[in-house]
Amino acid sequence: MWHYNGTADSIPYPIPGLAADILHMRVKGGSKIRSLLQFAAARMQGEVRNPNGMSLRQVVFTGSGRGVTKTITCVEILKRKVEGLHQVSKLYYNTVKEVWKSPQQGVPGITMERRVPAICILLSKDPLDPQEPGYQPPQIISVPTEDAERRRGLLRTAHAHSSPHTAKRLCLDDSSACPP
Repeated sequence: MWHYNGTADSIPYPIPGLAADILHMRVKGGSKIRSLLQFAAARMQGEVRNPNGMSLRQVVFTGSGRGVTKTITCVEILKRKVEGLHQVSKLYYNTVKEVWKSPQQGVPGITMERRVPAICILLSKDPLDPQEPGYQPPQIISVPTEDAERRRGLLRTAHAHSSPHTAKRLCLDDSSACPP
């Protein structure tokens, strides 16, 4: 049986101007989202402070291969936990060196390099350059209610005969009445 040992080349962040002491969350395919988020959220929300007594202002998440999707999930959840975060996202490729060792003595192993997609996402409490490609401004999180949608004219209800088994129909068009 061949034995596998894989390593990813370490490349500098594709986002310019990052502080040397920035919190770097490396997300892998086997990483636990809950653990990553507890760690990052505690520091971004000021529950855990750095040696200077300050809460973190920025965090960068990186992931490659199977970790890309998990990286994006972590970032989106953290943006909902910590409001007002600016974001810069960069996509790139990571080179992964795969070494396959032969189980037989004297048979040389196989070394391969392949390129895998990777992502680097910076979240910052401080404003970032909006001209930077990949920039996203902070989200305004609001959950529309049915009453708010009705006031905006986007949602109207039509009541058929009133009985305990009658369902409420929703009309999403601009006509004045819902068809029967």
